[in-house]
Amino acid sequence: MSGLSAAFTTDFLISFALVATIFVMLGLIINLYSELSTIKKRYKKMMANSEGDSIEQMLAAHTTVVNSVADEQLKMHNKISVFDELIKNSLARVGIVHFDAFEKTGQGLSYCVALLNRNNDGVVFSSICGQETERSYVKPIENGRAPSGYKLTQEEESALRAAMSKN
Repeated sequence: MSGLSAAFTTDFLISFALVATIFVMLGLIINLYSELSTIKKRYKKMMANSEGDSIEQMLAAHTTVVNSVADEQLKMHNKISVFDELIKNSLARVGIVHFDAFEKTGQGLSYCVALLNRNNDGVVFSSICGQETERSYVKPIENGRAPSGYKLTQEEESALRAAMSKN
């Protein structure tokens, strides 16, 4: 009986190991099925608003959109660069000084106006008013100064400083 008992014990252990392995495998299959179901739900949710049937088609559509947005962004950047250059060269600072060119006869009607861009380039207009005459002058300004050959009066200097002091 001892031979029969040993065979029974060996067969029992092998059978038990096989049944245990089957249960472990069954548990793994159930776990994998559950994870696959979750992944399918997420995929369907992700693809719900897409035009294509597959993730590749959805990614291709999104890539097309991203590329068109990048092209538009580059165009806008170029336009902004042009506008920045226009703004740098446009009229940005103004200074005005009124004064009486001739004592007790000009009635304070004489004036100087400095018109500058952000680089302090521009002009100074001067108008000197007397009782019977009026004279106007225009002088160029480069980098906040009159070029050689042009001398600014005190009033023109005051108008220029007033304009350059503005942001």
